[in-house]
Amino acid sequence: MKRIHYLLIVAAFLVFVPMSDACVGRILYIGIPSSPNEQLLAEMVSILINERTGSNVKILFYKDSKELYNAVKQGQIGMLIENTDRAMEVLGKPKETNMKTAYELIKSEYRKNLNLVWLEPFGGAQHYAPVLTVETLTNYPALPKLISKLTAALNNETYAKLFKSVKSDEKPKKVAKDYLKAKKLI
Repeated sequence: MKRIHYLLIVAAFLVFVPMSDACVGRILYIGIPSSPNEQLLAEMVSILINERTGSNVKILFYKDSKELYNAVKQGQIGMLIENTDRAMEVLGKPKETNMKTAYELIKSEYRKNLNLVWLEPFGGAQHYAPVLTVETLTNYPALPKLISKLTAALNNETYAKLFKSVKSDEKPKKVAKDYLKAKKLI
C-alpha cells in the first residue's frame, strides 16, 4: 500500500511540475513601427498586461511595415498595434474613407489571409487597434477582454490629449502609466 501511495505521489509530481513552469520565461512581444502614435498605445497595452496579469511584455520597434510583418511571419512577435490605413496597404487595397467599413474588411482579411485577429479599435484619428496572432490568442485567452477595458476607456479626444503630452517631450511610458492609473485600470 505504501508503494502505491509513493508511486501516486511521484506520478503527480511528474505531471504537475512541468506544467507549473510552462509560463516561466514566456514574454509577449508587441511589434510596432517607430512612431509616437503606436509607441503610446503599445506602452498602454504593455503596462496594462504586465500590471494586471504579471506577464512580461516587451515592445519591439521596426523601421517599416515590411520588417514588422516579416517579424510576425517568423513568430517573433505576438501582437502589433496597427491602423486601418497601413493595414489596407498591407492588403494591397486602396484607402477606405469609411473607418467602420475598412475595419470590418481588414478584420476579415487579416484573419483569413494572415492568421491575425483584430481586436476592437482604440480612439484615434487613424483607427488604431491591437492585433494578435492566433497563437497569442490561444496562449493568452483573457487578453481581448483585458485590452477591451482600455479600448472602452480611450476615446479620440482623450487620445489626442495624451498624444499631445508625448509630443511635448513627456515619455510615452509615463503618460501611459499615469493615464492607466487615473482610469483605475492598474
